[in-house]
Amino acid sequence: MEFFGALLVDIGAISIHISLGTAVLSIVTAIQGLKKRDESYLIISRQLLYLHFIFITTAVISLIVLLMKADFSVIYVVDHVSKSLPTFYRFSALWAGAEGSILFWAFLLMLFAFIAIKQVENREPVLVPYMILIFMMMALFFSILLSFSKDSDPFKVFMSGDQRMMSDEGKGLNPLLQHWAMVIHPPILFFGYVSFAVPFAIAMASLLAGKVNLEWTRLVRRWTLFSWFSLGLGIMLGGKWAYEELGWGGYWAWDPVENASLMPWLTGTAFLHSILVQEKRGMLKMWNMILVSLSFTLCIFGTFLTKSGIVNSVHAFTNTDIGPFFEVYLLFIIVSSISLIVYRADLLKSERSINSFLSREAGFLFNNVLLLSMAGFVFFGTLWPVFSEIVYGEKVTVSGIWFNRYMGPLGLFLLFLTGAGPLLAWRKTAKKTLVKNFFVPTIAFLIVLSSYIGFHLFRYKSINMEELHILAGLTFALSAFVITGVVEEFIRTALTRTRITKESFLVGLFLMFFQNKRRYLGYTVHIGLALLFIGFAGKAFSKETKLSLKQGESEYFQGYLIEAGSFTQSIYPPEAMRDRKIIPLYTGQVVRVNVYKNNKLIKSDVSEIRNYFIYNLSTGKYDGEQPTSEPAIMSTLLEDVYVQLGGIDESGNLILQVWINPLVGMVWFGFLFYNIFLIVLLLPIGEKRNISLFGKEYSTAPVYTGNEA
Repeated sequence: MEFFGALLVDIGAISIHISLGTAVLSIVTAIQGLKKRDESYLIISRQLLYLHFIFITTAVISLIVLLMKADFSVIYVVDHVSKSLPTFYRFSALWAGAEGSILFWAFLLMLFAFIAIKQVENREPVLVPYMILIFMMMALFFSILLSFSKDSDPFKVFMSGDQRMMSDEGKGLNPLLQHWAMVIHPPILFFGYVSFAVPFAIAMASLLAGKVNLEWTRLVRRWTLFSWFSLGLGIMLGGKWAYEELGWGGYWAWDPVENASLMPWLTGTAFLHSILVQEKRGMLKMWNMILVSLSFTLCIFGTFLTKSGIVNSVHAFTNTDIGPFFEVYLLFIIVSSISLIVYRADLLKSERSINSFLSREAGFLFNNVLLLSMAGFVFFGTLWPVFSEIVYGEKVTVSGIWFNRYMGPLGLFLLFLTGAGPLLAWRKTAKKTLVKNFFVPTIAFLIVLSSYIGFHLFRYKSINMEELHILAGLTFALSAFVITGVVEEFIRTALTRTRITKESFLVGLFLMFFQNKRRYLGYTVHIGLALLFIGFAGKAFSKETKLSLKQGESEYFQGYLIEAGSFTQSIYPPEAMRDRKIIPLYTGQVVRVNVYKNNKLIKSDVSEIRNYFIYNLSTGKYDGEQPTSEPAIMSTLLEDVYVQLGGIDESGNLILQVWINPLVGMVWFGFLFYNIFLIVLLLPIGEKRNISLFGKEYSTAPVYTGNEA
């Protein structure tokens, strides 16, 4: 081992062990300060938190340098880096393995804790000591994990007698992770998982301090939005990776690790809506505490699923010894949060009750129940292999068909509530208002639904529909209901605003979003959700087939002419063909796929099977291969032609697996749409009540339009 590498290993390992001590001391001094009401103890506790942050950051930097230098004396580096691995991917190796990702988790936790404490001390300083205590108890868990779990030490080096041999080349990053989306997908998901620690810490600090008022919900609002946004964006990027890298024609398979990120997203959605009711009506206080605790617990649970190996997943790590650590930690979070909520139950009583089922608060409550039901179904289906092994002695996996059977109808109810909620008034919706607000969206629903039935009758000459086609038709109609209701609200509000302010309609429409960002930009997210559902519904019409073609041959499928063009054998890097000293990263079989419609070439793309050479640390040789798929994707306005090379049969024919995937583009567009508006909602744009537009200053102060009730 080189001196510099050995120094970095020592610095990283020592920093982790010192961080364990700083966490313990910070907790002890925080408890003493709160118990004795002594400010000096609390100051020391905060300084220890900052010191802990410095040591964890030092460990992260040490590991990054070791990865970038490809120091193969470190086992984690050997497992995730090779000499031929580009620098772009070497950095992403930080979170590619269990050890590095746990260290990264600990780093992000301290980063967010530092920012949150700086923010809260200016608004609710009484909460800060309790927040420090909570954050450092979280930090202590990860320091224990990094210090005492043999599968969580990122600075472990090769020792004499190891079964595995030190490598001069490195095993390299998992080939499936060598994709642009997987470089940013894991850290963005981590942002979502870890940042939910801030709302949880603020909520629990409010309970400990007995300050359960409206202020804590305002403190967590933007953090919750950030967590929710990060989880949603991470889910989208994961779907994009699955679509482009796994070669199975889809973007969501109800994989356990996919589900792990979906569950806190669902409960986070419920929490974001529920805190509105608390702020507006003083209701659902205990419910909100339960939701924020549940969301954070599910974030930890998602990390546990990924790293414990208790479920089989293309995303998950293999079996490690960290499972029991996480099980104890999860139990601690659940017991402590429930105990705190019960202890402060008297302070969490609602100030009002629901007056009518036709009210916005009732709509939010139904929305919450539905979202939690969906999270419950996902949780049950994800862990069914574990439950079945305990009960029946064998692992039984729940298929995607089971998830779709229950989640499809629940999703339709959610879509309806997404459109109906904004049309209801607080307290009680008068009959006249109800008819007025629902009239145009309902007409749009009926028009789209009747048009869909007519189209189906024209195409299939029968009114009988498959279950998926029925769900798709209802999805299209309900999406029209949602979008029409939101657009009508925008137009009505903008017209009223321009009548009062004398602004032009376009200026009034633009400024409307900033006079109440949370409301109107939130409605745009509803539009994005409707667009997503339209894309999801396209799956009901997906078709697939398998073609066997020689080079130059073609065959029709679903109105497209699929041609197998040139076929070549490849090797990367190309220099490996000329120089035997260069070890190839992979070999490949590549076919050019040409897609025609109406005798016109739509697009030409290549599909490839890559076989990555895998270095065996036990034998010291490249004696294994891992295949990956690189599909050819030809996108049109309405659908994708998705082709994956499946190999060569005994006759020398090329096997092409072909999918026709309608409306996939709407999925990516819907995600992009709602993420853009969520970013605007997160940023402090227009919050100073003035904005510059076309060289002129405009006020974004709220204008009463008659729709606020």
